[in-house]
Amino acid sequence: MIQLIHPHFPAGKTPTPNSKVRGFIPVPGTPVEMPFTFIHGAKPGKAILLTGGVHGGEYPCIETAIQLANELDPAEVSGTILIISPVNTAAFLARMQYYGPFDGKNLNRVFPGKTTGTVSERIAYAVYQLQQAADFFLDLHGGDIHEGLVPFVIYSKLGNLAKAEQSRLASALLGFPYVVGSVSDNGSIGAAALAGTPGFLAELGQCGRWSPEEVEQYKAAVRNVLRSLEVIPGAVEQHQVAFLEKMLVSTATVDGCWYPAVQLEDRVKKGQKLGEIRDYFGTVKAEYLSDSDGIVLYLVTSLAITTNDPLCAIGVL
Repeated sequence: MIQLIHPHFPAGKTPTPNSKVRGFIPVPGTPVEMPFTFIHGAKPGKAILLTGGVHGGEYPCIETAIQLANELDPAEVSGTILIISPVNTAAFLARMQYYGPFDGKNLNRVFPGKTTGTVSERIAYAVYQLQQAADFFLDLHGGDIHEGLVPFVIYSKLGNLAKAEQSRLASALLGFPYVVGSVSDNGSIGAAALAGTPGFLAELGQCGRWSPEEVEQYKAAVRNVLRSLEVIPGAVEQHQVAFLEKMLVSTATVDGCWYPAVQLEDRVKKGQKLGEIRDYFGTVKAEYLSDSDGIVLYLVTSLAITTNDPLCAIGVL
C-alpha cells in the first residue's frame, strides 16, 4: 500500500510497485516546489520519509539525499521511501544560512507549520503532512555555511516513550559519535514525534562544504538505518556511541564580531568561557559562559554575528 502520498502530489505521478518516480511537490500558496524521488519497493513494508536541505547551506546532506535517491533500487526495497532534497530550494539557491529568503524565518523553528502562514510555515506544514503518514522520519542536516560541528544525531523525547526509544536506538545506528535527546517542539523531529512518527535529525559536515568522503559516510550511515528498518536487505552494523542527555545552545545577545574560546569536542566545565563578542574597535561587548559541564558539539565559525544567532552548543552528559 502506498502510504506517503501528499495531498498535492502532482497529477500523473502516482507510482506503482517496483518503480521510482521523480517530480516536484508544490507548496500551496507559495512559489515553492520541493523536488522529490518516490521509491515504491517491490515488496510491502514501512513508509520512510527522508529529507535533506531544510537549511539551504547544509550541502553534505543535500548531496547525500540526491545520490541515495539515484542509487536505491526499488527491486530491493520493501515498502516506500519518499526523498525530498533540498526541501528549502529557495534558500539553497540563495546560498543562505539558516533562514529562508521569503520571510527570513528558520524553517526548522516553525514546525508543524501553518496552512495559511508565511512561506516557511507553509513548507513546514507540507512536510508535517508527510511526517504524519510515515512510519519513520530521517531529517539529514550538516554544518551550515558558518558552522563547524562534530557529527551527532538528535532524537526527540516527546510523545510516545516506546517510539522515543526506537528513535534513540536508530540514531545510534548511524555510527556518529554522539546521540542527543531533545524536548524541543518547534523543530522537524519534535513535530514528527508529537504526530506519532519516530525518527531523528542527523548532523554531518563543515562550514557549507561537502566532500565525496563525507557523502559516502553519510550514505553508508543511512543505509544501515534502512537495513534496521527492514526496508533494504543486509546485516545491520552496531556502533558504540555516547548518549547525551540534552544540548544547550548559547545565543548572541548583541551584534558584533565573534571570538570563540573553545574548539569542537572540547570538554568544558560549567562557568567556563565559551567566547566573546567584540565591537568593531575590539572592545568586548559580551562574554558567554557554559551553563553546564559537557562537550562542544557545534561552533559558529564566522567572525560576523548578529543578535539571536547561535554561538555554540554543549552536549550535556
